[in-house]
Amino acid sequence: MIFAYDMLKESVAEDFERFYQMGFSETQIFPAVLNEYRYGEDFCLTENICIHIFLALNYAKNGLNFSSIMEGIHHLSTEDAKQEVRATLGNESIKYAADLAVLMNASVGNATVNWD
Repeated sequence: MIFAYDMLKESVAEDFERFYQMGFSETQIFPAVLNEYRYGEDFCLTENICIHIFLALNYAKNGLNFSSIMEGIHHLSTEDAKQEVRATLGNESIKYAADLAVLMNASVGNATVNWD
C-alpha cells in the first residue's frame, strides 16, 4: 500500500469531492475514484478494500445510494482478505475497524453518516 491509512482516506475523500462537484452521478463517481488508484504501481487488496469503505462512507455522508459499493465490500471480504488487511495495516487496523463499524451501521437502510 503506497499511502498510510489516513492519507489514503483523505485522498479518496478529496477525489470523491472533486468528481461530485464536477457533476458526476453516483454511478460514475465510484469507478472514477477507484480508477485513480487501481492502475497504480503498488495497488493491493488492502488498498482496494479501504477505498471501497472510504467511498461508501462518503456516499453515505452525501446521502447517495451506496448499496453497490457494499456488494463489492462483501465480495472482497473473505477471511483471507481480512487477515491480509490486518497484516498490511498493522496498528492502523484499529482505524479500519472503526470505519467499517460506522459503515455497517450506515448501511442499514443506507442511512446518512454524520461526521461532525
